[in-house]
Amino acid sequence: MRSIIVVLSLLVVLSSGCNMFGKKKRAEEAARVEQLKKDSTEKAQKAAQALKIKKQKEEQAKQEAIRKAEEERRKLYKFHIIVGSFKTPKYATAYNDYIGKKGYQTELLTNSYQFQMVSIGAFKSWREAVAELGKAREAIEPTSWIYIRE
Repeated sequence: MRSIIVVLSLLVVLSSGCNMFGKKKRAEEAARVEQLKKDSTEKAQKAAQALKIKKQKEEQAKQEAIRKAEEERRKLYKFHIIVGSFKTPKYATAYNDYIGKKGYQTELLTNSYQFQMVSIGAFKSWREAVAELGKAREAIEPTSWIYIRE
């Protein structure tokens, strides 16, 4: 009888399972999963930072290319037809909008005396500018003139 009780007790203990070994494995597995999560989060953060830096460099290169192109354009197209010149920037902006609504491609320029000038065209040569000046005087403003940007 004792042997039956011992055997049954042993079976109960074995069948219920010893959680001591299972808990250790689960704890190790949980720690491994946490480490994998941490590693993947760090990798994602590093990738995001690298992408951000790459985008910043691309934007800087783009801005530099735009600046260089604008500088080259300014060197080439230095003769401007001016249809209005204003000391007050608010008036210059309003007149620029007014001329723009008439269908002209306008540009606001500032000279060395801080006057805001409304330009309706930039040209490579004096001859081209003079030819267009007559048209501007007839269509827009009789007192239009040519400004040479240096």
